[in-house]
Amino acid sequence: MPLQLIFTSAPQGLTPGRSGYCTVARHRAIPDRLAQLLEAVGTPHERPEGETFTFRMLEAGGRNWCVLSRFVARGLDYTQRDNRLAHHLVFTLEEAAVLPPPAAIAGRWKGWRNEWTGAPTWLEGEDRPLQLENQTPLTPAVTWREETGTGAKAAWLVNASGPAAVGLLNPPETLRLLRLLAEASALLGKSAWAATFTTDATTTGTDGFLWAAHASSAPATIDFATAKSLPAPAGDIARQAAAGIATPKAAPGPAQRRAPAATAPAGSNATAWIIGGVLLVAIGGAAFFVFNRGAEPTPAPVVVEVKAQPTTADTAKTDEILKTNRALTEVQSLIENDDIFEAAKRWAESSALSPTFARNYREQILPRILRGFSASVTKQLLARLERPGILNDPKTIQDVINETKEALRLGAELKVPQDEAWKRLQGVLVRAEALTAIEVRPTMLIPGEWRTAESGPNSPSQADFPLSRAAVDAITKFVEASGATTRSSVQIRIRLLPLTSPHLRDDRARYLNAEIRRSPQVTWIESTPEPGKLPAIGIGLGARSNVVSLNFPTGEGAQAGANRLIEVVLPKGERQCFALLGDLKAFQPLNLGPDALLLDTDTGVIRPAPWAESAVNAFIWVNGSVGLYPEGHEFPDRDLPSIRATRSVLETDIIRLENKQGPGTPPYELVAKRRQLFKDGKFLQAGAPWTIQAVDANGAAGPRLLEFR
Repeated sequence: MPLQLIFTSAPQGLTPGRSGYCTVARHRAIPDRLAQLLEAVGTPHERPEGETFTFRMLEAGGRNWCVLSRFVARGLDYTQRDNRLAHHLVFTLEEAAVLPPPAAIAGRWKGWRNEWTGAPTWLEGEDRPLQLENQTPLTPAVTWREETGTGAKAAWLVNASGPAAVGLLNPPETLRLLRLLAEASALLGKSAWAATFTTDATTTGTDGFLWAAHASSAPATIDFATAKSLPAPAGDIARQAAAGIATPKAAPGPAQRRAPAATAPAGSNATAWIIGGVLLVAIGGAAFFVFNRGAEPTPAPVVVEVKAQPTTADTAKTDEILKTNRALTEVQSLIENDDIFEAAKRWAESSALSPTFARNYREQILPRILRGFSASVTKQLLARLERPGILNDPKTIQDVINETKEALRLGAELKVPQDEAWKRLQGVLVRAEALTAIEVRPTMLIPGEWRTAESGPNSPSQADFPLSRAAVDAITKFVEASGATTRSSVQIRIRLLPLTSPHLRDDRARYLNAEIRRSPQVTWIESTPEPGKLPAIGIGLGARSNVVSLNFPTGEGAQAGANRLIEVVLPKGERQCFALLGDLKAFQPLNLGPDALLLDTDTGVIRPAPWAESAVNAFIWVNGSVGLYPEGHEFPDRDLPSIRATRSVLETDIIRLENKQGPGTPPYELVAKRRQLFKDGKFLQAGAPWTIQAVDANGAAGPRLLEFR
């Protein structure tokens, strides 16, 4: 019984599909995934004349499927819409192994449909065997001799491991092109069905096709306009194409047979009628699957060449060739899309599985991978590492670290050149690992002095940090924004951390339960005390006293020259840190590296890169503001601080340094070098290392917060 599947645009009572509407009634032997892939092929041929043929391999349901297709556009369908029609024949590898090459079937079978004028329905009268027109043998390659001067040139489409990836320019008309492809396929023997093709790549695209007509971007091309003037290839395959090969003596048995019937696996519903496979017709890109369970009529004989049943080794070899060609297509596509990392991984995997693949395509593929590996992988990884918000995205940072390590391992395995691009790739790993220590949190910088009291190393101790008027005003604004009122307090979490540099991640210190409460006279940010003890952390704001109080179980906690960080977490997760700076000299700036700055070459403005802006904008300096400054900038600075530095700031500093005398004057060579870099437009280098500097209301320098070394 023939099994036919029809895609049709039928608008009434159906569910939306990829194009138009889709209803499905299909044989259980067709995997859902295969049906989806066939529908996704669509109906790419839109011209009212001509036809387009393709042959492709699809993987679905754990099997490889051979799909021979014909696309046309003829008139209107029964809904008066454009009737674009896709007609597919689907075979298993076992069925394909005993059949002529797919291009030969495409040209010799006259059952291709040109139109579909009715509504979706059961197909009647289609349960007849596939009949192929008689043609001359495919070898010697007579059509190639007529088109190019010698049949040997059919070997242009074949290499030692199977079909080559070739674009065919200025080919003859479609049926004659199919004959050319069939003659070239015949040179592959039992691997003929490994040669995927399209007769018009401008319509179908080139993805998945080794032989692609009208594809000028293929790895190799054959121009039929000049093919006669080109020398013919040499070798056994070329001699076979030119002179033909002896046909093996047929095995005993009838000369006529229904080829697929003998190859269908036990228990399978595959039949011998549509070449043992599946016939699928698609109209308008939507789908309707039907099948006929009528009694099988007596088929008319089909004359085909008797071939031996494929052995397990033959099937395995064919499958390996298919996988090899699929891998080659994927690698080439990835390289063309500048995804060298994935191309290298696919190359390594395929080479490990098939030494033949590595041997045949090493010179064609590997140099392209090695040449662009370091630069391409570095570009991809940095694109992820430099996204805004990356400093608070530890998962992405860890993913980049893992992928960088894998890239370095793979690059070493492939022997990627150890050049400057490779060193930059190594630098990506160092940079990503450094970012794991950073966690950007809004930080209020409060300078002051600690007052400590303790009665012995094993006795409780206390440290108080009086707050300035500017600090009180800043903390009061935070309390107001938290939602705390005189009628309701806000439950928070709070913890105390040591402070050496801003934005350092610290997951060791535990949070304490706390609250923010207000009264007409006093505002408190205070941890919940243990019974009989004072709160471990408290910030009190009132008319009589404004102070941060810390209570420690022993005398080791109270230190007069300490820098400490109090972190508050509000109910919805918002955080605020209070950096209490008792020793400015011990406070170290956080180095984000030179890549955290950008130069606008048109304006000469230097500013933080988007990924670093969150770290710069997180600071509140209660005594003033913060700004971006070059090395050697002079304070006090009467200009308003800004995190965007202009070239005039840099030039003014260089002029001042050139005229400076006495103590603190930098070496002449250093200043001259900065002047030359400035003349060359290398402003970032001329002012390096740049810093984010706190500046008070009078222009005096406060602590250095960030640097870009």
